[in-house]
Amino acid sequence: MKWSLSFALLGVTILLLIFTRVNRETQVTGAPRDLIAVEIEQLVMTRYDSAGRELERSMADRAVRLDGDSASRLSDLTVRRRDLNNQEWTLESPAGVSEPSADTLTLIGGVVISAGDSATLRTDQVLIDIATRTATSTDKIRLTGAHSDTTSSGLIIDFDLGTATLLDRVTSTYNQDK
Repeated sequence: MKWSLSFALLGVTILLLIFTRVNRETQVTGAPRDLIAVEIEQLVMTRYDSAGRELERSMADRAVRLDGDSASRLSDLTVRRRDLNNQEWTLESPAGVSEPSADTLTLIGGVVISAGDSATLRTDQVLIDIATRTATSTDKIRLTGAHSDTTSSGLIIDFDLGTATLLDRVTSTYNQDK
């Protein structure tokens, strides 16, 4: 009986030590994780003009909108858009953010822009304004053509007119052997 009472007292003491040690440990708190409100795999979104012609087709491998956020984050994004001359413009990027309340789509992380087979533009970020049918970039632009390389510090694409205007500090190199 003595031994069992001693072991019981020892057990209670050990439990009390464990509980006091657990209570003394600092609580680890971090930022709460946002919950995913919407997640779409293989998103395809098509926009039409008032006459029913396809204006734009956007495709993304994945789209995620977090709870309480109106913006959607997109991965592996491709946007194909036709101008009024029926020329197709293709914009590709590894990531993007769609903001429906502002009617904008921002392509991020190395954007490649092509208009048919004529030339390729590269930049870090492009903002597509759906309402004005324009795309702008204030990052460094590199235009690669069949025989030339051109750089600038900005770009405006007008999808109605089918034009791309290079802005500020434009330099060009022509290479006949290219």
